[in-house]
Amino acid sequence: MTAIQITQYGPLDQLVVAETSGPTGVGEGQLLVRVAAASINPVDAGIAEGAMADAVQLELPFTLGGDYSGIVEKIGPGVEGFAVGDAVIGQASVVLGGTGSFADRVVAPSMFAAHAPRTVPLIEAASLPLVGASAVQALGTLAPAAGHTVLVLGGGGSIGSIAVQLARAAGARVIASAAAADLDFVTSMGADEVHDYANDSWLDGLSGIDAILDASPGVEPTLYYPVLRPGGAMVSLLTQHDAGASSAAGVAATTQMTMPIPETLGRLVQAVDAGQVTLRIAATVPLERAAEGFEIDVTTAGKVLLVAQK
Repeated sequence: MTAIQITQYGPLDQLVVAETSGPTGVGEGQLLVRVAAASINPVDAGIAEGAMADAVQLELPFTLGGDYSGIVEKIGPGVEGFAVGDAVIGQASVVLGGTGSFADRVVAPSMFAAHAPRTVPLIEAASLPLVGASAVQALGTLAPAAGHTVLVLGGGGSIGSIAVQLARAAGARVIASAAAADLDFVTSMGADEVHDYANDSWLDGLSGIDAILDASPGVEPTLYYPVLRPGGAMVSLLTQHDAGASSAAGVAATTQMTMPIPETLGRLVQAVDAGQVTLRIAATVPLERAAEGFEIDVTTAGKVLLVAQK
C-alpha cells in the first residue's frame, strides 16, 4: 500500500512516499475503505509542520490526510447504515481516530462518514467532507431563510463558495467578500452582491444584516458587528470571538469547531444531489506526488485532490 507519511514534524518537502502493509482489520465502529481520492486542507499542512504536536500526541511516523472518498471493503462491529461496496465520503485524520486518508486504503470512523453523492464523480466527492461540513454546520447555526440577508466573508474559498450556494438555496439574500480574481466566480455561485475585500471601504453602507459566516483568515470580528442587526449572529471558522465585545455589541458571535458527523455530511450530500452545490476543483494529482499537490494548494483557489484509485 502506498501512503504519504511524515517521519518528523517540519516542512512539507519532508513528506515520505512509503510502501506499507496497510490496514486490513477494522474495529468497533470502523470502516475499511479503498480510497478513490483524498483532498488537501490547510489543517493537513499544519499537522505535518507540528502545529498540533503539543495538543495531540501522535506516534511517528503516521499517514497524513483527512478527507477521502472511496469504496467500503470491510465493516466493523457496531456499524449501521453501510454495506460492503458502498461509495462513501468522510474524514479519516489520525487526530479523529482514522489511519490517514493519503493512502490506497484507510480505516475510518463510521461516525465521520456518509454515503457519497450520486451526481458527481467519486474522485471529485473527496473535495467535500471538511469544507462542506463546515459550511453546513455554520449555516445550521445561522439558520438563513427567505427574507434574511447573509454576509459570507471569504466567498471565493472552498468553504465560502459552498456557503454562498447553500444560503442562496435557503432563500436568503447573499452578500459576499472575495479576492478581486474571484468576484465573477462568487457571483456565478449565486451571490447577489460581491465585494473586493481589498477595498478598505467595502463595508460602507452595509447594515441590518441577519447573519455573517466568516470563512476568511485574519478577520477582526469587531469590525463586522456594526453591520449586523441587533440580535444578529456571526459564526467564525478561523477566528476567536471575545464574548464581552460581542455581548456589548448586542450580537451572538461564536467560533465553530467543525464536526463532520453523518447528519451534517448527509445534508451536504443531499444538497449536492439536488444541484444546490457546485464543486470547485483546482487540480488532481497522483497520490505519490502529494508534495506537488501542497504546492498547488497554496497558489490556487478550489480543492486539490490526490488520486489514489482511477
